[in-house]
Amino acid sequence: MSTELDTRAKLLNATIMAIDAGGEVSVRVSNVASAVGVREPSVYHFFKNREALVEAAQIERYRRSYSEMMVPFEAAALMADSWDDFERSVRKIFAAVYSPDRAQLRSIRKNVMGAAQSSPAIAAAVIEINHETAESLARVMTFGQEKGWVTKDLDAMALAYWGIGQINGRVMAEMNPSQVDLDAWNKVSIEAVLGVYRWKEPK
Repeated sequence: MSTELDTRAKLLNATIMAIDAGGEVSVRVSNVASAVGVREPSVYHFFKNREALVEAAQIERYRRSYSEMMVPFEAAALMADSWDDFERSVRKIFAAVYSPDRAQLRSIRKNVMGAAQSSPAIAAAVIEINHETAESLARVMTFGQEKGWVTKDLDAMALAYWGIGQINGRVMAEMNPSQVDLDAWNKVSIEAVLGVYRWKEPK
């Protein structure tokens, strides 16, 4: 990584940490510069203004929340050579994404999608990242359809967006855990996903 790219990445990381700790209002350009070890004017070499810095950090938060989830899942699912292998991949990824330590990532997505309502730049990036993520899952769906493991009468991209919606929908239950058994929610969601994905030949 070049020095410039490295500095830009460090500025983004420092801004992300500030947002995680106190929201967008807590971001101070001077504090971000200090955390990275550069002078404040250097920040404006990479970002037009504070707003652009915050937008870039929010977009990066959103992108990271998906990348570590989809890359290993797609790789594992595309190596499946039977429905059982494919099902294990699906169960494994959903068990991982529904683990308590990933609740913060779903909260981040909710936060960034909220910020997108007032920022065209964030909104455009969220749409792009959503589509990239769905394309990754759609490739898995298409692979499963070609193998005869995934229902063939539903659009692969629609299946992908629906599956991602299942993942992000858990945030509603996580907001009220005293009223919802999260383990039971996981079971309902995973069985629903597998029920839709599993192809059954008509009798």
